[in-house]
Amino acid sequence: MSFKMKTVVAGVAAALLASVAGQASAEVKDRSMKFSYAVSATNPVGLAAQKFIDVASEKTGGKFKITGYPDAQLGNEIQSMSSAQGGIVELTVASTAGAASNVKELGIFDLPFLFHSVEEADAVVDGPVGKRLLDKFSSKNLVGLCYWDYGFRQVSNSKHPIRKLEDFDGLKLRVLQNRIYIDTFKALGANPLPLPYPETYTALESKAIDGQESSFLVTKSSGYQEIQKYLTETQHVFLPAVVLASKRFWDRLSPEEQTVLRDSCAESVTYFRQVSRQMEKDVVKELEAAGMEFNQIEPAEKARMVEATASVTEKYKAELGADLVDETLATIQKVRNKQ
Repeated sequence: MSFKMKTVVAGVAAALLASVAGQASAEVKDRSMKFSYAVSATNPVGLAAQKFIDVASEKTGGKFKITGYPDAQLGNEIQSMSSAQGGIVELTVASTAGAASNVKELGIFDLPFLFHSVEEADAVVDGPVGKRLLDKFSSKNLVGLCYWDYGFRQVSNSKHPIRKLEDFDGLKLRVLQNRIYIDTFKALGANPLPLPYPETYTALESKAIDGQESSFLVTKSSGYQEIQKYLTETQHVFLPAVVLASKRFWDRLSPEEQTVLRDSCAESVTYFRQVSRQMEKDVVKELEAAGMEFNQIEPAEKARMVEATASVTEKYKAELGADLVDETLATIQKVRNKQ
């Protein structure tokens, strides 16, 4: 091939590449999005939301302009999911306990004392069970993108340490607005009161309720250490959170734009787990330094609590689907067998 011909071929190839690049970039438009979440921007979920925002902006050369709205500024997680379904909010994150109002099978994560470790929970959300549950949102005018989490839930209260099953008796505890949570704490002997997250601090401060159940990190970022004395490691539930997009918004996106959001979510998961697990290691000491009294539960007493709530798991197994429960338990057992 002559030098002249090589030059022509190279020029045509370059033009074709430029054309393809131009078409690809044209598939990503300038878009503004609102990202609503219930917790503080300093909580790992808030940090992950910012990571998601930054990655999406970087991948689109700044075309995706996503604004985060922490502290339930745009509504609690139930309200934000509704806003996303209506196309008012483009992105939100909801705990699986809250999102179960749309996808009932997410209640699998609410079953008491199901998980023993974060590795077990990660295996379930990363595996076939987690993927199928994300796919179910499409029929609810939502798109499931990925999972973060709020970690293991623990109990704080202003009355006394919880060392044995009987210490739950009569405690007025704020719980998530979720039937399984309500039944679990009734089975433990407490008086569960379902309240939206933003109302919890005031209810604790005014002594309308005695305590609450949330992760150590949410306890800290919510400032509950200012108004609660006793902190108990119950680990009664591990709570994932689902990052959701409005389907009305999603369906207007090009395939390339959809891929950007999915990939940004995937990258944020890796970041989230690194940050949250490290913060989890330090938070109990920080809460103790703030004046809380921390205690763990002896294995024999934990076994009594598991036994007291076994009827709750049995009650919801049929509703959630016995096959789903069995597959989840099998995934958990595989992890335990490796440990």
